[in-house]
Amino acid sequence: MERRFWNEAVETMSRDELRSLQWQRLKKEMRYIYYNSSFYRQTFKDIGAHPDDIKSIDDFTRLPIFLDKEKDRLTQEKTREQEGHPFGEYLCTSPKNVRAMHTTSGTTGVPVFEGFTEHDISVQNEVLSRGFWRIGIRPGDFVLHGFGLSMWLGGMMPLRALQSFGALGIPVGAEAGTEKFLQFAKLTKPKHMIAIPSFTEYLIRKAPEVAGFDVKELGLETIMCAGEPGAGIPETRKKIQEAFGARLYDSTGGIWGLWGVSCDAPTYQGIHLVGEDYFLIDLVDPETKKPVDMSGRMATGEWVFTALEWEAAPAFRYAYGDIIELINEPCDCGMPGMRMRYLGRADDLLIVKGVNVYPMAIKAVIDSFVPRVTSEMRIVLETKPPKVEPPLKMKVEYGSEVTGEEIGALKTQLENAISSRLRVRPAIEMVPPNSLEREPAKKLQLVEKKY
Repeated sequence: MERRFWNEAVETMSRDELRSLQWQRLKKEMRYIYYNSSFYRQTFKDIGAHPDDIKSIDDFTRLPIFLDKEKDRLTQEKTREQEGHPFGEYLCTSPKNVRAMHTTSGTTGVPVFEGFTEHDISVQNEVLSRGFWRIGIRPGDFVLHGFGLSMWLGGMMPLRALQSFGALGIPVGAEAGTEKFLQFAKLTKPKHMIAIPSFTEYLIRKAPEVAGFDVKELGLETIMCAGEPGAGIPETRKKIQEAFGARLYDSTGGIWGLWGVSCDAPTYQGIHLVGEDYFLIDLVDPETKKPVDMSGRMATGEWVFTALEWEAAPAFRYAYGDIIELINEPCDCGMPGMRMRYLGRADDLLIVKGVNVYPMAIKAVIDSFVPRVTSEMRIVLETKPPKVEPPLKMKVEYGSEVTGEEIGALKTQLENAISSRLRVRPAIEMVPPNSLEREPAKKLQLVEKKY
């Protein structure tokens, strides 16, 4: 009988065993960053603390935020100018020890650079292998790579991990273009594909047009999506799984050992975090940055994570700007571990007449109307968020089969559905299919900025 886990001894630890391991590694990592990074050492001093003052994980979670993306960018700007490298002041080793470099996509500003030592690469390979195994990838399998290849975290990082795991990553990349991507898929006959959800949806629409066949003919068994929340939206999941005839898994990308994948439960249960021995998560209120109580069944807030086994530039009380829901109860699938659901970016928050709403929540409503809509939409902002002067303006593409008076009725139904589910009434402009600009190799764009 085939084993269920890549690393059963670690992945099946009890919460108490895991917590003990996290604490031992946290104590070691705190001293490591204190004595190897002037930035972290000064930050400890600024709050009047020393690593030896921290006596428990509970003590640790009461510390203030050390890093966020803006501070990260500023420290990287400083080291570019003064030290000749882009890894920031919290780099804890010589730049000569950095063996891999990746960046964030830069969709919210200047890209943030991340460095990996040989040890860091081995950590990332291990946690990705755990996820690969859970979703059915096995050594020897062919895996079609549909993320942007370049320097993004979704580029070389999974290819290295697939090689370490024993599978073959086929490095086509979304930037190859739809026709070439589909051609290589046909020629290499992969069992699995990894890509962002919006590109995966794009392939469904474009395959008959540019390649002359439906995506189901690719014969994929598994698709793993990351980089966007689409794979966790019921309507999007149904659309992709039915079109490809494949199982769809959601995952959370990232570094520092942060990784997770969804499971085979009939309904979406969130993402199982598979590398908690390598990182620590806690939640804060996105506005006040005060700790959120995580003792209950579920908790929602901005996640703050800390690397426990990272050499290059470890995240330490890093508020990354993502709003998540953490789930502590057992999953229907029987897999252990904490789960999370991605709700949106803290800086994506829109406030309309006092009601908080995230763009992905709006897209979930829009997607429930497919195929009467294409699923392409834009929120049109004329002033800088979060506050939006009502009504919330939107553009939504109607489906190719919708004509005449049906368009007006659809507009009203969409507005009513969003108002009912999210307590925000939009003013929607219905636009023809394929009229909203698409960049399939890049992350999903839901906001059109007019300011």
